Amino acid sequence: MGMNPHDFFSAFVEGNYNDFCDERDEANVRKGINAAVSLFHMADQYFNYYKKNDPSKISRFKDRDDFLKYLESKSKYFVDIQSIANAYKHLYTKIYKTHVTIASTRCIEKIIFEKDKVSIDGCGEDDDGKPVVIYTTKDSQKIKLIKALDEVIRMWSSILQPNT
Repeated sequence: MGMNPHDFFSAFVEGNYNDFCDERDEANVRKGINAAVSLFHMADQYFNYYKKNDPSKISRFKDRDDFLKYLESKSKYFVDIQSIANAYKHLYTKIYKTHVTIASTRCIEKIIFEKDKVSIDGCGEDDDGKPVVIYTTKDSQKIKLIKALDEVIRMWSSILQPNT
């Protein structure tokens, strides 16, 4: 029967997310990208599991791409997480560099490692001046990775609730 989406979410998505957040390690690019990769692949896990085991759960979607478009409509950061996950396989650099250009992805221009004086969302109290992972979109918005991860985690939590 395979791992169901709830188990995948609990074991991988929340596990990688908690590794990034719970240790107040928002500057750890490896942990941040691992969280984005598992969070994006939740879509494949969900769609493929229900395609095989309970097609009624995904019957309103004609295919995986249609399901991904639905997820895009549910979270403004879903495409960002998708782009970061896809960029992972293109990162051939040492982790200590100050930025990585990943312009070949859908909407992310680069990931920047800098000190951010803005409050850090989602992982407890603020640490002014603590380094965090920032990504820059192709339209020049700078977004803290934790902010995008938080919203897409909430989206999946809502989707996985019974009767939704």
